[in-house]
Amino acid sequence: MEKINYRTTVNIADQVMRLVVLANLPERMWDRKLRVQAIFTQRRTERRFPMEVSIEMGDMERQVRAEAVIELPYVFYAPVKKDVAVTFALWCGTEEILLNQENFPVRREQFAGADVTVRKSRSRFVLGTISLPFLLAKHYITSGRDKEKAKKEANQAVYRFSGYSYSPRQQKTDFFASEYRRAVRKIPELQGNQVLFLSERLPEEGGNLMRIKRIFEEDPEISVTEFIHTETVDRLTREQLKECAQKCAAAKVIILEDFYPQLHSIRKRSETKIVQLWHACGAFKTFGFSRLGKPGGAPQSSMNHRNYDLVTVSSPMLRNIYAEALAINPPRVKALGVPRTDDLFDREYRVGKREELYRKYPALKEGRVVLFAPTFRGEGNKDAGYPAEAFEVNRFMEAMPEDVVLIVKHHPFVKQDISVDPAWEGRVLDLTGKDPINDLMIISDLLITDYSSSIFEAALLELPMLFYAFDEETYTQERDFYFDYRTFVPGPVENTFEDMTARAAAILEGDTDGFDPAGLESFRQAHLSALDGCSTERTAQFIREHILKL
Repeated sequence: MEKINYRTTVNIADQVMRLVVLANLPERMWDRKLRVQAIFTQRRTERRFPMEVSIEMGDMERQVRAEAVIELPYVFYAPVKKDVAVTFALWCGTEEILLNQENFPVRREQFAGADVTVRKSRSRFVLGTISLPFLLAKHYITSGRDKEKAKKEANQAVYRFSGYSYSPRQQKTDFFASEYRRAVRKIPELQGNQVLFLSERLPEEGGNLMRIKRIFEEDPEISVTEFIHTETVDRLTREQLKECAQKCAAAKVIILEDFYPQLHSIRKRSETKIVQLWHACGAFKTFGFSRLGKPGGAPQSSMNHRNYDLVTVSSPMLRNIYAEALAINPPRVKALGVPRTDDLFDREYRVGKREELYRKYPALKEGRVVLFAPTFRGEGNKDAGYPAEAFEVNRFMEAMPEDVVLIVKHHPFVKQDISVDPAWEGRVLDLTGKDPINDLMIISDLLITDYSSSIFEAALLELPMLFYAFDEETYTQERDFYFDYRTFVPGPVENTFEDMTARAAAILEGDTDGFDPAGLESFRQAHLSALDGCSTERTAQFIREHILKL
């Protein structure tokens, strides 16, 4: 193992650790994107904490400087029973180097005292309401005169103080948690092998959730139930929330494929296990706790994601990345594959789906198909969008060969119409919210995207990819990636609309500049090695044997 010299500076006061790591870099790492994780270990439980990284330049050497301010009571989900050892991991691309020359212990008492349950007090709520104008003014100034952020911060301050919130979302979440506790008291012991499928968006027929659900519905030893509503928690009725809480309390296994907010407001009973069939392959842009300190990132005290008992991923290399992002113990992350990719390995399915789409959209059969599928901009499903001026459909089509058909497939969070000139009728299809993107890739000749995880499925299909990153610098600063964007993506990158359209036209005419077959294979091995067409069967069998213990 390569030896990297490093030193640490640690200061702990009032259960807050200020941590600095300085490490000398080998020359091969000088121009690479680096990440550093602080690894907290007690007994068999580990928490990987992301650190803020900068590079210090010298004439003869380079150093990576990693810093973090860590609230120790929120490092572990469960109470700490032994002293904690702290070590570090340095990531250079997909390579992980453990900096284990030394570790330092931290007494377990430093991790005690976190209370994520806010006690309700009406008198405190009255005091908080009286103080609200002052809180709004304070947070308006500290937020850089951002009204919405000031309202959110002031509301959180009152909630932490009193246990009451002005936010309908928080009020409904608290109601769900109280109904869950009530339901657990009524059901002291779980009966049978009930599996609950939970989602706040309509699952795709070929998605992870539905594929596992179909297998379990055919198993006589498993009782399947579901709570699938497309409304967010603030829009669910109290009756619906009560129903959801009762189903969660009665389930032996709860299965998700995406973030389900109110589920993390509960301290679930130990007999119930939560399985997260994360919807995306690989790891591209940062998410979850990897975004600490970034816009839209959760605070360290957040309980989001942390009660998962199993998370499935597409490659063993991703285990420690997902453990960081979800703040869970790495052994809970298993490279069992991604069920919704199984169809991409099935030749009969691909042939049948191609014929079905040609019947449904005859124009796709007549020409070459460009699939434009960018990710959304914004912090989540409430403010998601894509700037229409960034991709002008009419200008794009004017630059394309005459036989090109364009499919626009925005992220499911994006709800906006596209403007198309009548001249392109039949040659431009807006299929947002319609056919699954995996199916559309089967009949496509080129995928144009930016930071979407659809690149992993495209890599399985060996579909040529072009990356249109008009806001690359801003997106990197605000959201960031696990790997260096330019060297990570398996295809050419363009930053302007004009260059992107010219490159797209050239690719369609056979230009292979910027495509590296060997690089694509390395990409697949690193990020998709657990995908083989058997992910559904393997995942269902693991849940059945190791979680349901049947």
